[in-house]
This record gives sequence, C-alpha cells and structure tokens, in this order.
Amino acid sequence: MERHGEFNYSKGNNFGVSFSNGELLLFLNNDTEVITPAWLNEMTSYFLRKEVGIVGAKLYFGDGLIQHAGDIIGVGGVAGHSHSRFHKDASGYFDRLKVVQNLSAVTGACLMTSRSVFDEVSGFDEAYPLAFSDVDYCLKVRQKNYLIIFTPNAELYHYESITRGHENTKEKQERFLKEVNLFREKWKEILAIGDPYYSSNLTLDKEDFSIRL
Repeated sequence: MERHGEFNYSKGNNFGVSFSNGELLLFLNNDTEVITPAWLNEMTSYFLRKEVGIVGAKLYFGDGLIQHAGDIIGVGGVAGHSHSRFHKDASGYFDRLKVVQNLSAVTGACLMTSRSVFDEVSGFDEAYPLAFSDVDYCLKVRQKNYLIIFTPNAELYHYESITRGHENTKEKQERFLKEVNLFREKWKEILAIGDPYYSSNLTLDKEDFSIRL
C-alpha cells in the first residue's frame, strides 16, 4: 500500500481518502478482478437508504471457490469468512449465499462506505497495519447503528496476498498475533456476547455453519 516503509493497509486507505472528494468511498484491493458487469450499480444502490453504512461483495478464489461472503465475528477466535471454500454455485446455510443480508462485517478487499460514515468513525484504525482493520471498521460503524450489507450480486475474484505475500516469516506472524490480541481486547464484549447475525448453536471453529458440538 505504501511506497516507503512497512506495509500498513489502514494508513494507506486513510491517506487515499484524504485526496478524494466523492460521497461514496470504494476500497478495492489490487488483487481483485470483477466478474459482475453491474457490480458498482448493485453496491451503490443500497446507499439510497440512509441507515446503510457499508456494502460488501462476494469474492472467489482463483479456482472459483468462495473466499468471502461476509464475516462472522468470533469464528476462529476473532472473525472468519462466511462459507469459505464453498463452491461458487452453492446456496449455503439457509440460502445465505444467494440473498442480500445484514451482517456484522465484510472484507475490506471490496468494501463501499459513505464518506460521512467514514468521517464519523475516524476511518480505519492504523493500529492494525495488516489484518482485522476492515472488521474493526465495520464494528465501529455498527456501534453507530448503521447497517452493513452483504450482496451476492456483486462478484469478484480475489487473488489473495499477491501484493504483500503470505504470513510465512516469524516477524509477520508476530505482527499478526499482535493484531489478534488488539482486536480481542478492544471488542471483547462483542466476542463474549456473540455475533447477532450468527446462531449460538453453530460452530466457531469452522466457517461452514456446521452445528456446534
């Protein structure tokens, strides 16, 4: 994201916004490829409702399996992608892969938000240089009682980690763990209560909506 210094996703996004003047802001990774021709019309249409703060899209890995269909708070101890690795044509848990729905969070790889909401919550928290800044941003927006919408009608490929690489060094892993701990401390009450858009009868160990045993 930055040309000099360490990678900081949050700082790069905030810096970019400081040079923009639109009413809607789209955060889009450079490792994505659009599938749905009318994806922008689909995403922007929900902002006709003043209570909407964020809209997220449906993302696939290069092999066509689902990478992201919204985020569930608490999965994996922090947050996990809904229906990760399901087939792109799957309906999912109670058809959740086919319907527009409210969620607690969506990925920053393709996230649209209004400038007024962005300013109201002071943008992305730069204490998260690598991970969870998008989920943190979504939770800040939810605190202000705005809705977060996931639409399966805006589809993109997401060739994850092409730019920054994978977390395969000790330094990167330590940085990731630091952000995990920061998120868990900041949002411990929400983690304790559970995601309001996810049944307490479902597992937090997997991203497949299976029954908690």
